[in-house]
Amino acid sequence: MTTTSIKFLRQIVIGVTGAFTLALPYVVHAQNSPNDIYDRAAKVFSALHTIDAQFDQTITNPLLGKTISSKGHFLQQRPNFVSITFTDPVGDRIVSDGKSLWLYLPSSLPGQVVKLPADTEGAGVANLLGQFLDAPKQSFTITGGDAVTLEGAQTHKVQLVPRGNASAPFQRATLWIDDRESRIRRVQVIDAQGVDRTITMTTWATNTKLDKDAFKFSPPKGVKIVTNLPQ
Repeated sequence: MTTTSIKFLRQIVIGVTGAFTLALPYVVHAQNSPNDIYDRAAKVFSALHTIDAQFDQTITNPLLGKTISSKGHFLQQRPNFVSITFTDPVGDRIVSDGKSLWLYLPSSLPGQVVKLPADTEGAGVANLLGQFLDAPKQSFTITGGDAVTLEGAQTHKVQLVPRGNASAPFQRATLWIDDRESRIRRVQVIDAQGVDRTITMTTWATNTKLDKDAFKFSPPKGVKIVTNLPQ
């Protein structure tokens, strides 16, 4: 796969998966260093098996001077089943069924669906939080720790910058981590082109039973199946 294709896949996928974590009883944390905050979030994330959430997303491209918004429903059964159904724009879907990654985006790629192997290089960014919380902590320089009230919830904000020898499809990421539940409420990702993707979770449920049919995708009649990403 070409570098351009991988970047295209990242641009499609990175912004749509959300920040969803396990709710835990309230704990007052005496230490709120950036590393402590990150460690708590990573521990919570490691306990997740399934995720069911609604998200809002904004993507701002400073080169084009354009901002677009979207929203949808995210389901994940870790490690490799994902279903993203957009409610705006209606009809767009991204599905990983464990074998293939399907990108059906009629709002931007009309008349076709892209089918790729689930282990395609770059496809791992579909698990947005896994890039941050499954990766070794040593992969990032972690800073911040400022207290921020976000939509009525108390959070602490930390920033992750990949170290020089780390492979990551972003220049920096900012995580708003809930003080009560140590879950991520919002994530902002800045890529190499300066594109800003900010995802805010509006609802979430974790470790619930999900319908396996949610991770199936059948191409609509008349839609062309392509096996390479547009250049």
